[in-house]
Amino acid sequence: MTIPRPSSTFAALSLAALLACGGGGGGSTSTPVPAPAPAATSLAYTDPTTGTYKLVKDASSSGSHLVLDLLGPGSGTAMGVSLTLSADTAKLSWVDVPAGGTTTTLVKNGTQFNLGSGTPIQKAKVSGNVLQVTLAQKNPTPAATLSGTLLQVALDLKPGLGLASGTALALSADPIKCQVLDGTGTISPITVTVGTLTAQ
Repeated sequence: MTIPRPSSTFAALSLAALLACGGGGGGSTSTPVPAPAPAATSLAYTDPTTGTYKLVKDASSSGSHLVLDLLGPGSGTAMGVSLTLSADTAKLSWVDVPAGGTTTTLVKNGTQFNLGSGTPIQKAKVSGNVLQVTLAQKNPTPAATLSGTLLQVALDLKPGLGLASGTALALSADPIKCQVLDGTGTISPITVTVGTLTAQ
Protein backbone atom coordinates (compact mmCIF):
# COMPACT_ATOMS: atom_id res chain seq x y z
CA MET A 1 0.00 0.00 0.00
CA THR A 2 1.32 3.39 -0.98
CA ILE A 3 1.13 6.12 1.68
CA PRO A 4 0.25 9.54 0.19
CA ARG A 5 2.87 12.18 0.55
CA PRO A 6 2.01 14.93 3.08
CA SER A 7 1.68 17.56 0.36
CA SER A 8 -0.93 15.47 -1.50
CA THR A 9 -2.94 14.91 1.69
CA PHE A 10 -2.95 18.65 2.45
CA ALA A 11 -4.12 19.49 -1.08
CA ALA A 12 -6.97 16.97 -0.88
CA LEU A 13 -8.16 18.32 2.48
CA SER A 14 -8.00 21.90 1.25
CA LEU A 15 -10.06 21.05 -1.84
CA ALA A 16 -12.70 19.29 0.27
CA ALA A 17 -12.97 22.24 2.66
CA LEU A 18 -13.29 24.68 -0.22
CA LEU A 19 -16.10 22.69 -1.84
CA ALA A 20 -17.91 22.34 1.49
CA CYS A 21 -17.93 26.12 1.89
CA GLY A 22 -19.29 26.69 -1.58
CA GLY A 23 -15.96 27.89 -2.82
CA GLY A 24 -16.26 25.85 -5.99
CA GLY A 25 -18.95 28.24 -7.36
CA GLY A 26 -18.88 31.89 -8.30
CA GLY A 27 -18.65 33.15 -4.68
CA SER A 28 -21.18 34.91 -2.49
CA THR A 29 -22.89 38.22 -3.31
CA SER A 30 -23.91 41.05 -0.94
CA THR A 31 -26.74 43.59 -1.10
CA PRO A 32 -25.47 47.19 -1.44
CA VAL A 33 -26.16 49.36 1.61
CA PRO A 34 -28.25 52.41 0.58
CA ALA A 35 -26.69 55.79 1.21
CA PRO A 36 -28.21 57.72 4.13
CA ALA A 37 -30.75 60.41 3.31
CA PRO A 38 -29.27 63.90 3.16
CA ALA A 39 -29.70 66.06 6.26
CA ALA A 40 -32.56 68.56 6.18
CA THR A 41 -31.63 72.20 5.54
CA SER A 42 -35.03 73.88 5.05
CA LEU A 43 -38.60 74.00 6.33
CA ALA A 44 -41.65 72.85 4.38
CA TYR A 45 -45.11 73.97 5.46
CA THR A 46 -48.46 72.84 4.09
CA ASP A 47 -51.26 75.36 4.63
CA PRO A 48 -54.47 74.20 6.32
CA THR A 49 -57.39 73.82 3.91
CA THR A 50 -60.16 74.52 6.45
CA GLY A 51 -60.73 76.82 9.40
CA THR A 52 -61.92 80.33 10.20
CA TYR A 53 -58.59 81.73 11.40
CA LYS A 54 -55.69 80.03 9.61
CA LEU A 55 -51.90 80.08 9.90
CA VAL A 56 -50.50 80.04 6.34
CA LYS A 57 -47.06 80.30 4.75
CA ASP A 58 -46.02 83.76 3.60
CA ALA A 59 -44.35 84.19 0.20
CA SER A 60 -41.30 85.78 1.86
CA SER A 61 -40.36 82.42 3.45
CA SER A 62 -37.06 81.01 2.22
CA GLY A 63 -35.02 77.92 3.06
CA SER A 64 -34.78 77.44 6.81
CA HIS A 65 -36.69 80.68 7.55
CA LEU A 66 -40.47 80.25 7.67
CA VAL A 67 -42.79 83.26 7.90
CA LEU A 68 -46.39 82.51 8.88
CA ASP A 69 -49.42 84.76 8.34
CA LEU A 70 -52.47 84.68 10.58
CA LEU A 71 -55.40 85.02 8.21
CA GLY A 72 -58.74 86.21 9.55
CA PRO A 73 -62.19 85.11 8.42
CA GLY A 74 -63.79 86.67 5.37
CA SER A 75 -66.12 88.81 7.49
CA GLY A 76 -66.34 90.63 10.79
CA THR A 77 -64.32 93.39 12.47
CA ALA A 78 -61.97 93.66 15.45
CA MET A 79 -59.70 96.02 17.34
CA GLY A 80 -56.94 93.51 18.07
CA VAL A 81 -55.83 89.90 18.26
CA SER A 82 -53.65 87.65 20.43
CA LEU A 83 -51.92 84.49 19.28
CA THR A 84 -50.25 81.80 21.42
CA LEU A 85 -48.24 79.13 19.58
CA SER A 86 -46.13 76.18 20.68
CA ALA A 87 -43.30 74.72 18.59
CA ASP A 88 -40.61 72.04 18.87
CA THR A 89 -37.87 74.39 20.06
CA ALA A 90 -35.36 71.55 20.30
CA LYS A 91 -35.32 71.82 16.51
CA LEU A 92 -36.83 75.27 15.86
CA SER A 93 -36.32 78.85 17.03
CA TRP A 94 -38.85 81.68 17.25
CA VAL A 95 -37.16 84.52 15.39
CA ASP A 96 -37.70 87.96 13.86
CA VAL A 97 -40.05 88.09 10.92
CA PRO A 98 -37.31 89.79 8.85
CA ALA A 99 -34.70 87.06 8.28
CA GLY A 100 -31.46 87.47 10.22
CA GLY A 101 -32.87 89.81 12.87
CA THR A 102 -32.23 89.91 16.60
CA THR A 103 -35.60 88.79 18.06
CA THR A 104 -36.82 92.38 18.44
CA THR A 105 -39.59 91.90 15.85
CA LEU A 106 -41.10 88.57 16.90
CA VAL A 107 -44.48 89.80 15.68
CA LYS A 108 -45.16 92.03 12.67
CA ASN A 109 -48.41 93.80 11.96
CA GLY A 110 -50.32 92.50 8.96
CA THR A 111 -52.44 94.39 6.48
CA GLN A 112 -55.62 94.97 8.50
CA PHE A 113 -54.94 96.73 11.80
CA ASN A 114 -54.03 100.41 12.03
CA LEU A 115 -51.65 100.65 15.00
CA GLY A 116 -51.56 104.46 14.81
CA SER A 117 -48.75 106.82 15.74
CA GLY A 118 -46.50 106.75 18.78
CA THR A 119 -45.73 103.54 20.64
CA PRO A 120 -47.89 100.77 19.13
CA ILE A 121 -49.74 98.13 21.09
CA GLN A 122 -47.56 95.35 19.70
CA LYS A 123 -46.02 92.88 22.12
CA ALA A 124 -44.28 89.50 21.80
CA LYS A 125 -42.71 87.13 24.33
CA VAL A 126 -41.04 83.73 24.12
CA SER A 127 -41.21 81.43 27.14
CA GLY A 128 -39.70 77.99 26.58
CA ASN A 129 -41.33 76.62 23.44
CA VAL A 130 -44.26 79.08 23.56
CA LEU A 131 -44.60 82.33 21.62
CA GLN A 132 -47.23 84.84 22.81
CA VAL A 133 -48.02 87.86 20.62
CA THR A 134 -50.58 90.64 20.84
CA LEU A 135 -51.36 93.69 18.75
CA ALA A 136 -54.25 96.12 18.85
CA GLN A 137 -55.54 99.42 17.59
CA LYS A 138 -55.97 102.41 19.87
CA ASN A 139 -59.30 104.11 20.45
CA PRO A 140 -61.00 105.86 18.72
CA THR A 141 -59.69 104.11 15.59
CA PRO A 142 -62.56 102.33 13.79
CA ALA A 143 -62.52 98.54 14.04
CA ALA A 144 -60.59 96.78 11.28
CA THR A 145 -61.99 94.18 8.94
CA LEU A 146 -60.78 90.60 9.43
CA SER A 147 -60.60 89.62 5.78
CA GLY A 148 -56.79 89.66 5.38
CA THR A 149 -53.47 89.07 7.15
CA LEU A 150 -53.76 90.06 10.82
CA LEU A 151 -50.14 89.49 11.88
CA GLN A 152 -46.94 87.60 11.03
CA VAL A 153 -44.55 85.42 13.06
CA ALA A 154 -41.50 83.39 12.02
CA LEU A 155 -39.55 80.22 12.76
CA ASP A 156 -36.04 79.09 11.83
CA LEU A 157 -34.75 75.53 11.61
CA LYS A 158 -31.81 75.18 14.01
CA PRO A 159 -28.59 74.42 12.09
CA GLY A 160 -26.36 71.39 12.51
CA LEU A 161 -28.98 68.97 13.86
CA GLY A 162 -28.59 66.40 11.07
CA LEU A 163 -32.35 65.79 10.86
CA ALA A 164 -33.49 63.41 8.15
CA SER A 165 -35.46 65.02 5.35
CA GLY A 166 -39.17 64.57 6.03
CA THR A 167 -38.89 64.81 9.83
CA ALA A 168 -42.21 66.06 11.25
CA LEU A 169 -41.97 69.14 13.50
CA ALA A 170 -44.54 70.05 16.14
CA LEU A 171 -46.45 73.33 15.82
CA SER A 172 -49.80 74.09 17.47
CA ALA A 173 -52.08 76.96 18.53
CA ASP A 174 -53.55 77.30 22.02
CA PRO A 175 -57.37 77.00 21.76
CA ILE A 176 -57.94 79.22 24.81
CA LYS A 177 -55.18 81.84 24.62
CA CYS A 178 -55.73 82.71 20.96
CA GLN A 179 -58.21 85.59 21.22
CA VAL A 180 -59.81 88.47 19.33
CA LEU A 181 -60.85 91.86 20.70
CA ASP A 182 -63.99 93.03 18.92
CA GLY A 183 -65.19 96.57 18.35
CA THR A 184 -67.22 96.61 21.58
CA GLY A 185 -64.25 95.68 23.77
CA THR A 186 -65.26 92.03 24.19
CA ILE A 187 -62.43 89.47 24.20
CA SER A 188 -63.34 86.06 22.77
CA PRO A 189 -61.28 82.90 22.13
CA ILE A 190 -60.70 81.94 18.51
CA THR A 191 -59.73 78.64 16.93
CA VAL A 192 -56.57 78.96 14.84
CA THR A 193 -56.02 76.13 12.37
CA VAL A 194 -52.37 75.20 11.83
CA GLY A 195 -50.92 73.31 8.85
CA THR A 196 -48.21 70.62 8.84
CA LEU A 197 -44.52 71.43 9.25
CA THR A 198 -41.56 69.23 8.25
CA ALA A 199 -37.81 69.55 7.85
CA GLN A 200 -36.62 69.07 4.27
